[in-house]
Amino acid sequence: MITPVQTEHHLLGTKRDIASLAKKASARILVLSDSHGQRELFRLIVEKAGPSCDALVFCGDGAGDFVSCMDDAASDEAFARLVPPVAAFVEGNGDADRFPSRFDPCGKKSSGGLYELIIPKRQILKAAGHVIYAVHGHEQGAYYGTDAIERECKAAGADIAVYGHTHIAAEIRRNIYIVNPGSISYPRSLTPPSFAILELDGKNSNAVFYRIDAKLDGVQFTPFAPKKASLWR
Repeated sequence: MITPVQTEHHLLGTKRDIASLAKKASARILVLSDSHGQRELFRLIVEKAGPSCDALVFCGDGAGDFVSCMDDAASDEAFARLVPPVAAFVEGNGDADRFPSRFDPCGKKSSGGLYELIIPKRQILKAAGHVIYAVHGHEQGAYYGTDAIERECKAAGADIAVYGHTHIAAEIRRNIYIVNPGSISYPRSLTPPSFAILELDGKNSNAVFYRIDAKLDGVQFTPFAPKKASLWR
């Protein structure tokens, strides 16, 4: 269950939950990106995948969808119990650095007005012995490769990088583990709409990718292996 309070490091969650996540023996991290206005789908993914995860990371371009989800969690305790207790999020090239919210990021009871949530360009999340570096990727030239992301990740002391922007699900294992969950709404290069769940313990890191399929009986999430696709447009 998330408590939508923003820390001085811009994460959402209580300091106790953030500290607990770092010390866990294992953790599952739900990673979403590039929702571009698909608020209902964003919420549906969190409803279905969130309860089994320890944290949520949003890699940008759809800050309004992320904030809408947190607004719902702040006003609906039943939904809040489905949302992972810690959330990290970053600004995409289509996002502003602040976004209005119905909940007070300082943790005070809402007065019925609007507040401002700070949307950082970069974020660090510690989970199960790993350090995750989150960024959207547009300032690092993600269309042309992940070298800049890798350099920034190393400089931040992280061993895992997650990013978005390309709308192409991908994973790269170098000195660090680099994951793009793809776009939940507008995939490119013949890839399906998708998201990922990072499975972590103190020694290992692995991403399971899920394609989003619209069926007659509803939306289904099916594991798949991302293709070796070029990051070039």
